[in-house]
Amino acid sequence: MPAFDLTDRTAKLGRFDVVGKHSETSPGFVRHVALLDSDDCEASRDEAVRVVHMGPPLKTDDPLNADVAGRIPLTNDQINSIKTWIAKVVDEYQSGHAEKRQQYIIDPPWDDIRDENTNVRRYRRYSCAGFVLYAHLQVDVSLLVLDKEALPEVSMASIEAAYPGRTRHRARYGLEGDGPWRIILAGYVLHALDRSSEDIGERPYVAQKGDESF
Repeated sequence: MPAFDLTDRTAKLGRFDVVGKHSETSPGFVRHVALLDSDDCEASRDEAVRVVHMGPPLKTDDPLNADVAGRIPLTNDQINSIKTWIAKVVDEYQSGHAEKRQQYIIDPPWDDIRDENTNVRRYRRYSCAGFVLYAHLQVDVSLLVLDKEALPEVSMASIEAAYPGRTRHRARYGLEGDGPWRIILAGYVLHALDRSSEDIGERPYVAQKGDESF
């Protein structure tokens, strides 16, 4: 199913379709993606939809004015599987006492935090894109090729557009040095969804230079 820019249109969306926000400073640059947290609705830029997303922290039934959206057909069983997974993530954060900063990472798109003594996983950190991608892995839908060698290089300017306010502390979230980096950006998810259902089901998308914008 295609993805849409909602600037001049509305789109009918379903549970766990993907919605996103543009950067306020870089036109067209997708700085955030989330999962729709409601059933059938008409999405537009002018009216907030309810989402579940890695803010951080992880939030459910949270309002978001979306600039872009992407559809992916899911069966009721698949929707229920993702619901179960989200509930598990929420439970792990609560039982692991994971605060806002502890839930978040930029690179890799997700990473396990383990008990120092037992090596048992306590919870998992996610980027916003990582959270969306991992949700779909629960139903065997692999949207993106994650191999770093296949990812485009990302400059500091793109990092600043994607993560305003976090660049000074970027090493805390997995970004060492001054770049460029090969990481998953939110815009890649929209391009991965801008394909036919058959193509999405058959192969993950290989991100291209420029896919940070949609």
